[in-house]
Amino acid sequence: MSMVNPDAHTLTGAYAADALDEDERDDFEEHLGACAACRQEAAELAATAARLALAVSAPAPDALRARVMAQVQHTRQLAPRPAVTHLDDRRRRWYQQPATAAAALLLVVSGVLGSVAFSQQRQAEQAERRASQVTAIATDPDRIEVTAPVSSGGHGVAVVADGSAILRTTRLPRLPGGQVYQLWVLREQGPQSAGVLGRGGELEALVEDMGSAIGLALTVEPDGGSGAPTSDPVLEITVA
Repeated sequence: MSMVNPDAHTLTGAYAADALDEDERDDFEEHLGACAACRQEAAELAATAARLALAVSAPAPDALRARVMAQVQHTRQLAPRPAVTHLDDRRRRWYQQPATAAAALLLVVSGVLGSVAFSQQRQAEQAERRASQVTAIATDPDRIEVTAPVSSGGHGVAVVADGSAILRTTRLPRLPGGQVYQLWVLREQGPQSAGVLGRGGELEALVEDMGSAIGLALTVEPDGGSGAPTSDPVLEITVA
């Protein structure tokens, strides 16, 4: 029977990541037969590794790859330890380095993928909520619809219902680089920005709080938008 390394408890990560050679695996599996804690930890890490393999079967986006590598560079791969003269010292270092690195990498990738999944889920929920609001406004039996031409070409349609509004544009001329269309809610106290829509074409915007608004307007602004209109409206729709 082979001798089980006294530091075998540190090898669960390497075992789950298949980072042990044949002799090391045989020794560690012998240890697993007598250690329930390591059996459970190895099983959990193996399951995690399998899920991660499925999650990253497609090429990772550049932004995700950069985040993972940045985290790995700042994650300690092997804790400092005092030098010890021992017959098993060389083999022990061979065991521990892949184990610690594999476990650290599993934790880092799990954390990044978890963050990405949460962000994607939140974006999906927001998109679903927005779609429901747009549908409710467009199908409200008491809705008000107003169509007006865009001075530079195309036209816009405003649909107002229950204190909210949708603005849709058709054939809106495309702007050159450095300029965007910005939507404004017109109130008695002055225009209030409702966000930047884009450079042209078929655009759609949802305004959740029309409140005391008297209309909507579209202007051409510098890239990123402005705090107040810097040009005359190319589209203006009165709804009250």
